[in-house]
Amino acid sequence: MPRPHAPPYSDGVDPDRAPVPPAASAAAGAETASSLAATLRGAMHVAFLVLPTVGALRAVTAEGAPPLRTALAAALVAVIYLLGSRRALTRGEAGRSARTDLLLPSRAWVLVLTVVWMASTFVSAAFVWIAFPLFFLVLFALGRIAGPLALTAVALWAVTAPLLAHERTSLGIGEILGPLVGAVFSLIAHAVYRRLLLETDRNRELVVQLRAAQSELADSERRKGIAEERQRLAQDIHDTLAQGLNSIVMLSRGASRTHPSAVAEFGLIEDTARENLADARRLVRDLAEAAPQITLEQALRTVISRVETLDDLGDQPSWELRIDGRPRELRPEQVETLQRAAQSLVANVQRHAGARRCVLSLAWWPDRVSLDVVDDGHGFDPDAPPRGRDGGDGLRLLRARMDRAGGAVTIDSAPGEGTAVGLILPTFAEETNE
Repeated sequence: MPRPHAPPYSDGVDPDRAPVPPAASAAAGAETASSLAATLRGAMHVAFLVLPTVGALRAVTAEGAPPLRTALAAALVAVIYLLGSRRALTRGEAGRSARTDLLLPSRAWVLVLTVVWMASTFVSAAFVWIAFPLFFLVLFALGRIAGPLALTAVALWAVTAPLLAHERTSLGIGEILGPLVGAVFSLIAHAVYRRLLLETDRNRELVVQLRAAQSELADSERRKGIAEERQRLAQDIHDTLAQGLNSIVMLSRGASRTHPSAVAEFGLIEDTARENLADARRLVRDLAEAAPQITLEQALRTVISRVETLDDLGDQPSWELRIDGRPRELRPEQVETLQRAAQSLVANVQRHAGARRCVLSLAWWPDRVSLDVVDDGHGFDPDAPPRGRDGGDGLRLLRARMDRAGGAVTIDSAPGEGTAVGLILPTFAEETNE
């Protein structure tokens, strides 16, 4: 029955004011960032197609440039851009990470396009304004150091092109400041664009992790529900059928003494009831057992399979699970302890290690089980662990979890030499209780 004075909603929460689920919020963030990035990308495509056309029309109508040569120059710039951008977009749709750039311009393509653009400025200085979208391409293609240097070279060429083409003997203030201001604006816009791409990656990764966590929680709740239902059925069978069959056995014994002429019939009733009582008790024992638990190996493979779903996001290490020794059954809480610890360590490798490879080694010993998580990433000083988004509490919480379970944590790492974290959990306590 509902609680007195409870709100008129099943969970007591107004659906119009209910908080947005984290996965939905992260998905919305990823979609927004992707949309903004796509808008910026589309604007650059339009600029690279419109500016050659406008430049050609201006060169022919205002400056009297040869129409055929001008049209060929504009068409050559546009075609080279279209060919390169189509290849970049195809590669981007194949699942490459935004960290490398959704446009994925190749250096050779950008260099060829830049040379063709420079040549077109000799046909007419009206093509100088193609430099504005070209600024973005050189920044994306050449990286953080070479990109700004190339940007400066392109901007200076755009300023001096009218002089080199002998179309001007002097430059106006607008012809000087225009390309330079455009270059500065491109630097700022490029930084914003990069930020959007990285935010898209982070949100997409968060969505995958949240969905995996929700799936794991749903599985856990399902297993808990199964266990509770089995326990309820076992209790009901014990309190009804088993007790009734036991009463039949006792009544048949008493009746056989009271009615000696029907001893055989009452004996048959007793034997049948006894057999069914044994079946009922066996069923009660089977149902009363805890719901089937996954093994530690299965739990670790689940951890790995879920992080492998992030491979499409790029920059993810390869994962491997190794098993040594003869597996033994652990208590559910022991499996959960090592599973949660593995999830925490794997998340650290993903976020901070910058590793190309990570190996989880599970080893079974006579009185303990050990799990080593080894990566070839950046490494760190164990005495001064870096403070990440979790405030640097990840390792402290890991130690606390293992301490509560009677286990231990060892860390072997150094800057530039990767990291090895060892987890040890005693198993003798379970064997003593058996």
